[in-house]
Amino acid sequence: MKKRKLIIVIISIMILAAVGVTYSYITRPIKIGVIIPIQSPLGNEENLFVRYYRDAHPKIGQRPVELLIENNVETEKEIKTAYEEMKNKGASIIIGGVTSEEGKWLSEQSAMYDLPTFGITASTALLKDKKDAFFRFVPTNDLQAELVAKYYSKLGKKKLVLITDIKNKSYVEPFAKVITEKFNGKVVNVPFRADEETYNKIVSNNPDSVFCILQAKDVIDVINNLKAKHPEIKIGSSSWGSAEILSMYSSPVLDGVLLFSGSSKIIGEKFKTEISNFQSKYDIEATKGTNYAASVIKAIYRGIEAVGDSNEALKKYFETPRDYETAYGKTQLNEYGDTLLNNMIVMVTTEGKVSNEEILK
Repeated sequence: MKKRKLIIVIISIMILAAVGVTYSYITRPIKIGVIIPIQSPLGNEENLFVRYYRDAHPKIGQRPVELLIENNVETEKEIKTAYEEMKNKGASIIIGGVTSEEGKWLSEQSAMYDLPTFGITASTALLKDKKDAFFRFVPTNDLQAELVAKYYSKLGKKKLVLITDIKNKSYVEPFAKVITEKFNGKVVNVPFRADEETYNKIVSNNPDSVFCILQAKDVIDVINNLKAKHPEIKIGSSSWGSAEILSMYSSPVLDGVLLFSGSSKIIGEKFKTEISNFQSKYDIEATKGTNYAASVIKAIYRGIEAVGDSNEALKKYFETPRDYETAYGKTQLNEYGDTLLNNMIVMVTTEGKVSNEEILK
């Protein structure tokens, strides 16, 4: 009798222990680090969407999702310090990289710590073909640069001035290098400052075309200063500026400007509904930043559902080539974490609204 009671007590303790372990596991949060500086409209939008998605989907399976957010950062030191803090707090994966410069800094950290990190809109070619635990759906900008050079050449342009940002060097320098190599004519690089000296330097080169590798507000400055005075100059913008321009501006001053970008059409009802709900909740017009943020956070949720939340398992999962459903349809990441998309589009507007799109391959 005593032996039977002892066995019952032992079994009861084992059951309670198992329940305790299970309870501890399902209440332990899955931690996702978010390093998205909000100094730019694009960063602010991406940050807002990631928060929205977590609020709309607070659990993966039965476990709660916790966002470790650091958005008041800007310098390399601040971003890398935030990364180390999130690693120490047990982040399973980190999201970040609005600009290519930020993506470069984050990729250096992910390579050092072997902590999987997903860039949102960091497209620099400097991140290409590296086993650095840094992943991204946005196409690398060397593809865009080559297509831009070919398109201007096809238009018969011979004197191209590149107007380049002086801060986001990781994006600008590889981009400018490829255009210079592939354009069938003369290329001059003019670093951008919003002053008369810069515009005098542009015009003094007597270009038949200019291409802006700038953020949206600076592209608009260029258009306002050049288009009316020099209508013979064909102005174009990289996807960095085009994405925000198309969502935030609708003036006829854009007409005739070449706006290069990735796909503009959201494919898939789930993404359409999610992004539409986000826009309605915050009364915001979503740009490509939201579309890529939605693609990234959904892929991360699916990855954790598939293999759990350990750094090692997630890194192996994203390093294994596979198809992903994104806002722009099905795409694939290779073993280096680079997307295999291979086309771009160029858009022009009429009365500030997109009236023509041409696919470039």
